[in-house]
Amino acid sequence: MAAITAQGHGYLITVKGNQPTLHRAVKTMSASTPLDAWSWSQGGHGHDAHCRLKVWSADPALRADWSGLQRYISVRRWGQREGKTFDHTTYYISSEPRSAWWLAQRLRGHRRIENTLHWTKDVVLHEDDCGLVDSQAATTLALIRNISFNLLVMAGYRSISDGIDAMGEQIGRLWTMISEPAKKQLRI
Repeated sequence: MAAITAQGHGYLITVKGNQPTLHRAVKTMSASTPLDAWSWSQGGHGHDAHCRLKVWSADPALRADWSGLQRYISVRRWGQREGKTFDHTTYYISSEPRSAWWLAQRLRGHRRIENTLHWTKDVVLHEDDCGLVDSQAATTLALIRNISFNLLVMAGYRSISDGIDAMGEQIGRLWTMISEPAKKQLRI
């Protein structure tokens, strides 16, 4: 954290159970009146969700352990997803002393990345089911998955599954996509 804040940057980090002291502090604070709050709703793709983000000042005692720590944040998400009811609260910390609205925009942007890139890599490309124990082999395979993902996006596919189905046996087209930009860059 110190390296991030020392360069003038901020952070917004999910607090999970593997950080019990911090998790307990944020969860305890969430029972008090927040400094600010922001709500929004979103729907589509088989879900109807409502969200409420609340912000509190961070406990000064924990600021020594977390460089630049300014805010505790909770986001409660509830609604229907594919006919099933859900209600979940996620906790965050941030170095940004910003409004609930500002923080909500950043979290929504992060969720968009999580829901597109990471979900696709986990579910469509089966990254979590890799099973490789050799770190170099796992890293190489992850690199190949990233290149594949980016090539399909470059080819204009919004659905990676559709892109895999359409491009799976078109090695020549994929090679052209890889090599043509490199040739253009060499001419400049």
